[in-house]
Amino acid sequence: MLSVFFILAAGSLAAQDISGYWEGKIGITKTDSLTVGLQLDYRADTLYAELDSPDQYYSGQPVSNLRFVDSMLSFQVPDFKLSYEGRISVDGQQFTGVFTQYGKKFDCVLSQGAERKLFPRPQTPKPPYPYLTEEVNFRDRSGKKPLIYGTLTLPKTQPKGLVIFISGSGWQDRDEAIFSHRPFAVIADTLTKAGFATYRYDDFPAAIFRKSTTYDFADGVRLILDSLLQRKELQNLKVGLLGHSEGSLVASMVAADDPRISFTIHLAGVAQPFEEILLYQSEAIMRVSSEMTEKEIQNSLAINKRIYEVIKKSKSTDEAMTRVGKLWDELSAQLSDEEKAKYNMTPENKFTAIQTFSSPWFYTLFHISPQKYLKKIKTPVLAISGEKDLQVKGIETFINMQRYLKENPKSEFQPMPGLNHLLQPCTTGSPDEYGHIETTIAPEVLESITRWLKNL
Repeated sequence: MLSVFFILAAGSLAAQDISGYWEGKIGITKTDSLTVGLQLDYRADTLYAELDSPDQYYSGQPVSNLRFVDSMLSFQVPDFKLSYEGRISVDGQQFTGVFTQYGKKFDCVLSQGAERKLFPRPQTPKPPYPYLTEEVNFRDRSGKKPLIYGTLTLPKTQPKGLVIFISGSGWQDRDEAIFSHRPFAVIADTLTKAGFATYRYDDFPAAIFRKSTTYDFADGVRLILDSLLQRKELQNLKVGLLGHSEGSLVASMVAADDPRISFTIHLAGVAQPFEEILLYQSEAIMRVSSEMTEKEIQNSLAINKRIYEVIKKSKSTDEAMTRVGKLWDELSAQLSDEEKAKYNMTPENKFTAIQTFSSPWFYTLFHISPQKYLKKIKTPVLAISGEKDLQVKGIETFINMQRYLKENPKSEFQPMPGLNHLLQPCTTGSPDEYGHIETTIAPEVLESITRWLKNL
């Protein structure tokens, strides 16, 4: 799916009034499209724009280099390598143009008349902040390539400690933004107001990220520690890691052997082998989000299990790609076209799946044992999971952590009733609900983290 983009910026006043909401669709594939919306307004004779992605629950995202000259509208979103250029029709009711992103072009006609859909996110912090914020970036260990871009927040008084945030699976920005929610920004705001310094950062640049594994992510955290702790205002502080989902595993890997880490916070964390997490996730989501029968659910799980076993037993990513391809052909040959579609075993699914399954990141996760690292952690741990989490089984996480961690009177394991994987109050816990929910992260989670840190 097209990456979420967007922007807010000024452009010159045009003679023609184009204010209002414009909406259109981008064809991503032959069968899949993405709705985009553009809100244009004049403020003090200056044209402003906000770009929306209603299908992805995003609205009001900022733009740059906005221009409307000689019937041509153009703007850019540098962070997402996105641009648009379109010409307004003679009747002034449509823009016919092209979105360009990462070199790919997508035709799009933006028309007036649709109702703009807004997705309130009341917890998202807005400036001016009652604390200091600073862009702090780091190069790789060679000093040649930019690697980490992040935001440091500092209370105006001496910090009580420093918390470094680690995001979950897939490329994430520093706020772990999803569906217009910015959970890391919300947590950082809460903790900084409580007197703690925080650092949150974007995942590695895309070209580097695609080749990276969980081990590389852990080394990225160590690089941050090496660099950040040289600052005078951050020396002699207790330093901890806050990881969400896979970020919890990364936090465990670093805390296992780095004496600079004084505590770890695990939100919807992981402490089970990767294949167990994936099988739980598949079954849980199928049960609430699909109309599959019990037999079909079990058949789907059996297929997944065989594929995961092949990946785990393969000795390299190339071997995994070859063996998964052969197994896929063998299994799909036994299915009807209807069953292939139901079990996501079509030829199109095969290409996508093999690329994912044989990636360095995915392959490596199958060969990492969380217990190996948990057994080495001697510092306090706070683990919080939602009881309706359909992506990671919280109870299993707690059981494994308590089994493998050194006993520590300051460690806490908190199941949160009614919360999902993002720690939002929810109905079923399905990922389909994430964008519909206004709450970014349940207040009781923020209160628990703050209380626990203060007690340390």
